Amino acid sequence: MEKKKLWIFLAVAYGVTALMSIIMYMGFKRQYDITLFVNAQMMYPACGVIMGKLICRREDEELPLAGFVTVLITTAIMMLMAILSVVVHLEPLEVAGQTIDIWNTASQFPILLGSLVAYILFWTCGKKKRESVGIERKNIKRSILMIAVFVALLIGRIMLWVVFEDLRLGSDESLQRVLSAAGNPLTWLTVAMLPVNFVLTFIAFFGEEYGWRYYLQPIMQNRFGKRIGVLLLGVVWSVWHMDVDFMYYAKDYALQAFVSQIIVCLAISIFFGYAYMKTQNIWVPMIMHYLFNNVTALLAGGGTDALEDQVIEWSILPGYALSFIVFFLFILAPMYKKSKDGEDGIIG
Repeated sequence: MEKKKLWIFLAVAYGVTALMSIIMYMGFKRQYDITLFVNAQMMYPACGVIMGKLICRREDEELPLAGFVTVLITTAIMMLMAILSVVVHLEPLEVAGQTIDIWNTASQFPILLGSLVAYILFWTCGKKKRESVGIERKNIKRSILMIAVFVALLIGRIMLWVVFEDLRLGSDESLQRVLSAAGNPLTWLTVAMLPVNFVLTFIAFFGEEYGWRYYLQPIMQNRFGKRIGVLLLGVVWSVWHMDVDFMYYAKDYALQAFVSQIIVCLAISIFFGYAYMKTQNIWVPMIMHYLFNNVTALLAGGGTDALEDQVIEWSILPGYALSFIVFFLFILAPMYKKSKDGEDGIIG
């Protein structure tokens, strides 16, 4: 039964991604906005887990069916809209000097509604159902502390990157960009809105973390050990991003984008995996993933659109990799040596 669940997960997480990538490539070649494909893809891993649980459900097993169905329906709508954005192309609108893609803008509504409904349903479904599928909020104090540690390390990672990049360029361009973002009132308004926006967009981050951390990480670690397992998870996670790297993040620097993706996924898998083992609370890596995407984009001087069409040269990558040392070092934590999850200190 567990093997059947695994095959279902792989078929959805990787199979659906591969099939949608074909249509995504059609949109890419026509120079359409393919952001919708990227957003939909984030939800495939969780759908693979959910479908496995539903298909292989035991008679006495209690599941948060309404919440699960909401995730599946939201993903199906996103997939349909993504396909339609290529088949029925609508010319973007020019509003106040900005180009607005109609399909991508329309897709925000199912994300917002699906996130809000699923969040409420998961919150109200009852503790027993949440525990049965691994979405119960556990170890709250430890979880808050781990998130605070992550935020501090994330800011430290960004500042290390700024130092390395400015040394490479022989200027203070990167530092000035970060300072400019930090001095912009809109940046702090966005930061203040992060908790609210998480509730309204959490379904995408649930989509990835429920698949990678909750489901696949324990399987990889049981098979290969905690340390090797989490590193292999980082590799398979980065490979899953390949279509996005080549067609969205940095299409003119695709190979460099893929290498940088491996660096990010390895480092983040180590820390997210560590945090999940310490807290057994899947909401922790969900929130961390959300913060990683949004804080990084903010300090890069823009919103999440700053993640698209990046310039990634080979000369950038050594400093980029070194800046993630704050996360890589957690592979040496005693937790990764233990045969069972411990409850000792925050760095245990």
